[in-house]
Amino acid sequence: MSMKTPLVNIFVYGDETHVHAIGWRVYERAGSHRELTGFLQSTVHHDHQGAPHEALAKPIPRRDFEAMDRLNPFVGALVAKGIVGEDPIYCMTHIVNGEPRADETRDLLGDGTVPDYLRLYMTEDGLDFSHLIQDDYFEAIYLLWNNSKYLSSLKLVFSAVDTFGFIEYGPDRRDCFAQWLNEYCELGKVGVTADELWQLRNSLIHMTNLDSRKVRAGKTHRLLPRVTHPDRDVPPFVDGMKVLHVARFVVQILPKGIEKWLRSYNRDRGKFAEFVERYDTIVSEARLAVADS
Repeated sequence: MSMKTPLVNIFVYGDETHVHAIGWRVYERAGSHRELTGFLQSTVHHDHQGAPHEALAKPIPRRDFEAMDRLNPFVGALVAKGIVGEDPIYCMTHIVNGEPRADETRDLLGDGTVPDYLRLYMTEDGLDFSHLIQDDYFEAIYLLWNNSKYLSSLKLVFSAVDTFGFIEYGPDRRDCFAQWLNEYCELGKVGVTADELWQLRNSLIHMTNLDSRKVRAGKTHRLLPRVTHPDRDVPPFVDGMKVLHVARFVVQILPKGIEKWLRSYNRDRGKFAEFVERYDTIVSEARLAVADS
């Protein structure tokens, strides 16, 4: 006899902008994953009208709801309350102004191909931002650094700052690289400006030289990257070029800037939904599905 699988139709009631209540209808059936998800989808129109439901303490903006459900799926709360059995298959349907709008069928842990990074980095204290950033960016940066590939490491550093600026300010702001550095990093401790780093970033990433268009036009200093111990001072200028203390920037200034940035999410919880929305578009080693050739 085939084992029965717990199933649940979850209904997200609300209007165009906010979620107001959560409902559910529970089943147990035997069958393949495709058969069971098909069954749930076939019952949506019948089930949502009289399903048991609970009103939320206060309406939640839809974007915030999606982030919350990624971190702590509402189906998990039903499992914890004993309303549905462990490891259910479920169909989540948004009921907008009384009408089914869109549904998403999935099991509790996803399909197992690429783990959801929000769940992978979730701890009892919340999302472990620092561990996520370490794995997605600084593991590769320090791998190159520890093998004395300083220029290649610096290129990845600049690429990471690009990403941090995009996450913080969105895709429409053109100066997000410099803005992120100015807001979170103490660049005065390395004696350079965010615009000077932007020009070095452009020339290194695109041409692997030190001469961006603005440098060639004499509108900003040419930066000369120099690697030495972070605590050892370097001369401010060499042969007319402004010196960038690479180790101090990468090992001291940038990590402190990232810490300050991540703390901003504790002060402003409303930023979290934007983080999820934008970080979902980021490609990383951990979230690439690699197929055998």
